[in-house]
Amino acid sequence: MRSEGALDPEAPRGPGSIQHHVREGDNVSHRGISVHSALLASLLCSAFASAAHATDNVEISGLLGAGVGYSSNVGGGSVVMATPGVLRPSVLLFRGSEDLGDGNRAIFYLGSLFGIPNGNVFGGAGSLFSRESYVGLANRYGTLTLGNQRDFMFDSLTLNRYPGSFFEGAYAAHQGPFPTFGVSYSAQKSFDFDRVNGEAIANTVKFKSANFSGLTFGAMYGFGGVPGSIGKSSSTSFGINYDYANAGVGAAYTMVKSPQNNNGNDGIRNIGLGARYGFEKWLISGLATFSRNTGTGAQIDAFDLSAGYEFSAFWFASATYAYMCGNAPLNNNHANQFTSIVGYRFSKRTTVYVDAAYQITSKNGALAQINASAGPSSNNRQFVSTFSIQHTF
Repeated sequence: MRSEGALDPEAPRGPGSIQHHVREGDNVSHRGISVHSALLASLLCSAFASAAHATDNVEISGLLGAGVGYSSNVGGGSVVMATPGVLRPSVLLFRGSEDLGDGNRAIFYLGSLFGIPNGNVFGGAGSLFSRESYVGLANRYGTLTLGNQRDFMFDSLTLNRYPGSFFEGAYAAHQGPFPTFGVSYSAQKSFDFDRVNGEAIANTVKFKSANFSGLTFGAMYGFGGVPGSIGKSSSTSFGINYDYANAGVGAAYTMVKSPQNNNGNDGIRNIGLGARYGFEKWLISGLATFSRNTGTGAQIDAFDLSAGYEFSAFWFASATYAYMCGNAPLNNNHANQFTSIVGYRFSKRTTVYVDAAYQITSKNGALAQINASAGPSSNNRQFVSTFSIQHTF
């Protein structure tokens, strides 16, 4: 949605526009007032036109999602509750660009994540633009940005349609029976442990290449901000993708150190490999991720196999099988999960869907927990589902 008025010189003028006309028969004093008014209006229009020319594109957009959800077992009992967006999170976006000439542009992005049921902003106390916030420069070679930004486990893998979370949203992102794994961005210490659901990293500088005949790549560095140490609490991320016709392959690496892990000297290391192939109305994707806590030695390996099908312009469905396994520091716990969705598009902007997931874990005391569920089960099984509506603007 392009903004109206002074930021868009081609926007239609509304009923409040200033318009003056000198009509035949007006007296001299009225003519004088009209001439001065016209001159003032001309100066104001020139100023606004300059601003409009400088700002080529400003967009305000977003996505709203909410529904009613069910969990079969949360701490021993079933739960029915309102749910925020599961397929995609609710978000309010501000972004834009300015033409600097010679193919160069200035760009910015501000994105806020929030929950429709209660209006709370996600990302912790004091967060506003928790999805991403950055400013930078772009040209025919790529973009260079600085701010609070998602890493390449999301950019190279999820945005390129490899993981189950692309198809079925938050339910298909990975969690499982690994409560001591130790991610720093959630009280649930294994929430989205391989970052494919999209976790922003603060204080980063990021380069993303343009598309060179199907090849794209990028790198990101996050400053730790610890006095006397460059490496403590820092982060690094890399990604590479190649698309050809209906097929694609990609790889990503992210290492995020945190103060909670060996005083900022250790953290969570993620590696991901993905592939996809589309034919007729089908899209088949596979993903493998390897996530390791370098401080404790805990590691989770996860594997997704997904299939999506477009029945028509209105109906769609997909399913994902995921296998997650932890090593000895995580009691060798493992989980099998099946996630599926069926949706109906009323229009390009409004969709309703039923999303569901079922997880079974190993029986050596491992408690099932599906990502975005209300909490862990009291046993090794958990089922969650939602009927939701999603609207974009």
